[in-house]
Amino acid sequence: MYGAISGDMIGAPYEFDRGSKTKDFPLFGRGSHFTDDSVMIVAVAEALLDSMGRSDDTIRAALVASMQKWGKKYPDAGYGGMFYRWLREKNPKPYGSFGNGSAMRVSAAGWLFDTLEETRHIARLTAEVTHNHPEGIKGAEAAASAIFMARNGSGKEEIREYIISEFGYDLSRTCDEIRPGYHHVEICQKTVPEAITAFLEGEDFEDVIRTAVSLGGDCDTLTCIAGGIAEAYYGIPGGIMEECRKRLPADMLAVLDRFDEARPVKPEFHDMFLEGNDIIDDAISRYHDDGSEENLAAVLDAIRERMHADGHFIFPVIRDEEDANRFEFRAIKTNDGKLWHAAFTNRAESEKGAPSEVLSFFIDWTLKGTQEDDVAGIIINPWGQSFRLTKEHIGKMIEADGDVEYSVPDVPITAGLLEDGSFLRRAIEICNRNRTQLNFLKLARILRDSWVWIPCNAVFSDRDYEEWSKVVQEAAEKDDLDSLIGHRFVSEDNVRMIPDILQNGDDFYFPVFTSEEEMGEYGEQFSKLAQHFLDAMNLARNNEKNVRGIVINAFSEPFEIPVELFDLIARMESSVKE
Repeated sequence: MYGAISGDMIGAPYEFDRGSKTKDFPLFGRGSHFTDDSVMIVAVAEALLDSMGRSDDTIRAALVASMQKWGKKYPDAGYGGMFYRWLREKNPKPYGSFGNGSAMRVSAAGWLFDTLEETRHIARLTAEVTHNHPEGIKGAEAAASAIFMARNGSGKEEIREYIISEFGYDLSRTCDEIRPGYHHVEICQKTVPEAITAFLEGEDFEDVIRTAVSLGGDCDTLTCIAGGIAEAYYGIPGGIMEECRKRLPADMLAVLDRFDEARPVKPEFHDMFLEGNDIIDDAISRYHDDGSEENLAAVLDAIRERMHADGHFIFPVIRDEEDANRFEFRAIKTNDGKLWHAAFTNRAESEKGAPSEVLSFFIDWTLKGTQEDDVAGIIINPWGQSFRLTKEHIGKMIEADGDVEYSVPDVPITAGLLEDGSFLRRAIEICNRNRTQLNFLKLARILRDSWVWIPCNAVFSDRDYEEWSKVVQEAAEKDDLDSLIGHRFVSEDNVRMIPDILQNGDDFYFPVFTSEEEMGEYGEQFSKLAQHFLDAMNLARNNEKNVRGIVINAFSEPFEIPVELFDLIARMESSVKE
């Protein structure tokens, strides 16, 4: 609710058309103080916290008691005449008002409840204890609905369409069209649509506040309503919240702290692929301090470094209503009309904006995809120290990589493609260069259908061993061991092929190779067995050495497949397409 309260404080000096209708003004000054808007926001919040889950009559009674209590605590906050009298009545009744007070105090209702229907119902209750005119109720419901939708990930167009269809407000005018003829008026019909329009046009929290103030009119209330929605959509910058708290008394802060503990919060999550993105944040910060070509290049180099490692960005997405596995990236429109993908380097940056479902993706994959999309590029951390990564930047980064591959190719898997092991070797080389989760999954899909070569010791049966010993002994007696070179020996019994095991310290590994030639000199000591990779995993799992995993191409491009991942590969369906 700090968004609404800070809007009240920032707008207060310009109430009654005292501003110059510009976005260029100091956010906080000597005249930035809370008014009746903030007092009643706190009163409604406390009442809803005290009466959640109770009957409508209980909620109404709690609202009346809390509003009268806080109104008497702060009698000089600037209440309207009719409301001021209501605050002092022993048996207060609603008085048919359609003033904008119902909408400015409703923020808590937009935050505390799980459905839009319940949010609207509670918003109606908060209004009708005083403002029981249909327009007064409509204003409260509209403001609370916008907050609820914004905090639950709805886009601005979705919010706009809902407000128009449900409440009939005219949101067709731009702020530039509203501003010249707008004047001080204290009714919902002439405040709520303008506040929502300011929110819809703003590019971030602060820009919404400045846009709302620039309209003029009943500035503290209009900016209070717009700020409440903006906080739900963008979050609120820490500096603005701190300035807001400095200007509030301890009793109001106690209610706000209690409210923060009660309101729904997003669960914590950890993504190991975001670790290391601080090098991008640092480079962007230096570029903000000094926008030189050198610092620009440093930003691009930092992104490439993370791209070539296993770096992810966080992207807000919209899922397909019919197919949950399909989604599209949310886009941001800048003042020049261009669309951009939004990306975040860490969770904290993503939470500064509107609540939205987010997914974590590999940087290289998203950069290449962005080149094909109808957008201007990617805005990194749009609500903080942002950086506009244009398609031109992306093209330069990809060009700088030359022919080096950082992603395992997405191609149909065929038996012919896997026949000589060269495609598997190529995939391993790429995975070693760029160890991303996506690359590993692609490699696992290739391994699922590949054949590999296993170095083995051939162990004869006792009868065959005796026969072979005779051949060797005869050659030795003739002093002609060279005659054994190329000698053909046919065993009578089955030959046991015992795979070789490699040791690294205390750990044992099962070696396989993408081709017979890949073994090199090491392979000259062994017989060689071609085996399907699924069978190789079974051999490794059942080896008496209790191996830690399979190592592929141990002496050139070693890549380890831990035992813990064997089941994942085994459960994959075959990708071979014929």
